[in-house]
Amino acid sequence: MTTVLKSVADPSAEIALLQRQLERERRARRMAEEVGERSTSQLYETVQELRHAQGQLRQHLEDQQLVHQLSLDLRRDLDPQGIMRRAVTSVGAAVEADRCLVRFADGSGIGRIAEQWSAPDVPPVTSGTTLPPELARLSLAAADEHTTLLVDDVLADPRLSSEGAGQVVDALGALSYLGTPMRIGDRLIGWLVLHATTHAAPWSARQLAVVEGVADALGIALMQAETHAHQTEALERLRAVDQVKTEFVSTVSHELRTPVTSISGYAQLLLDPEVSELSEDQERMVSVVSRNADRLLNLIEDLLSLSRADAGDLSLPPGTVDLLAVLDDVRAGVVPLARRRGIDLVVDGDEHLPRIPGNPDALERVVFNLLSNALKFSADGSGVTVTLRQQDAGVVLTVRDTGIGIPEADLPLVFDRFHRSPLAVERAIQGTGLGLSVVRSTVELHGGNVSIDSRVGEGTEVRVWLPLDDGVDDGVDG
Repeated sequence: MTTVLKSVADPSAEIALLQRQLERERRARRMAEEVGERSTSQLYETVQELRHAQGQLRQHLEDQQLVHQLSLDLRRDLDPQGIMRRAVTSVGAAVEADRCLVRFADGSGIGRIAEQWSAPDVPPVTSGTTLPPELARLSLAAADEHTTLLVDDVLADPRLSSEGAGQVVDALGALSYLGTPMRIGDRLIGWLVLHATTHAAPWSARQLAVVEGVADALGIALMQAETHAHQTEALERLRAVDQVKTEFVSTVSHELRTPVTSISGYAQLLLDPEVSELSEDQERMVSVVSRNADRLLNLIEDLLSLSRADAGDLSLPPGTVDLLAVLDDVRAGVVPLARRRGIDLVVDGDEHLPRIPGNPDALERVVFNLLSNALKFSADGSGVTVTLRQQDAGVVLTVRDTGIGIPEADLPLVFDRFHRSPLAVERAIQGTGLGLSVVRSTVELHGGNVSIDSRVGEGTEVRVWLPLDDGVDDGVDG
């Protein structure tokens, strides 16, 4: 009987137990749902924050790329107006300002508007508009501190009086103002400025970063352009002076040639025993006159050759030149000097040498300068050898002497005008330092080249190559 009663009471206990378990499960489910909802909400917020941060990072990188690219573009340009136009247009559009402009510093004050850009439907500021006094004072103070002047709301900024704020609005139409100084070291060049004209609003960190980044590059670019302009102006002045000098040398040389030629000719006549009878002393004095007249004529011819080369007036006749005949003529002219000094002058030329295109007078000057230099720097009783050969689609003239030679350090300078070797100066060997310069100018104008090899105490070898074909620059055409 007892057992039966216990079994009947058990179902209620089981039901209560199940109810309690069910309630616990419901509470757990509700808690899980609440946690899930909170987690989902937090996850959504986190994703949104990440997307926002990603967007900001992307915008920051784009701004940095804009500043970097614009900086490169500005530094490649050398036109100041073009530099400023590119800067204000790019910055104004990129930061969505109503206006972007450049003002130059004017001594201790703020100067004119140098360049500006305005958004569509926004009128530009008149170029002669000056900055209102209170805003100018704030701009100069910020520039002294190397900082940007930020005025988020012109009408509400405590640094501006009501009158000063009104002047800003009336003069510029600006409700917000941003001005970044452009500096190179301690030098204030000007300001890169933004205006907001439709409504007042705080300037963003992005707008500030872009303007400050470009202002630095713009200042550097303007300084580079200014330096380039000064250098170009100085170069033009030097060219003008050089042109005057060239014309003067050419004119004077032409004017001197006639009387000096006359002096030389009459001196030669006086030395001719069939024309005049001179005493020994008189003959010696006339010989001195003749030698110095010849030296002066050679100097005049060198100056005229350089003047023609500088002006591009060297003409190449349509015909060709027999370089061996030119060499024979020059040799005949210098043989008396070689004999007086006991120098053995040996000329070895190919009789079947082809003719070359060129100016015979100019090439005669080249050969004369090379032979006279070789004789001048050779010791009495030594030897000078001249060879003329066809080689490498051209003709090679080689002049060798056994003279004093040229120091290695001076070899790169021997073709410079008026350069003279220290050994020549030390030994008082006469000369102007123009001969080899004339040689190089003339040879290069004929499309050839010249080289020199020398050793002190052993002698010098000069090698001239001239082309057989007519492959010369247009600058030598007459």
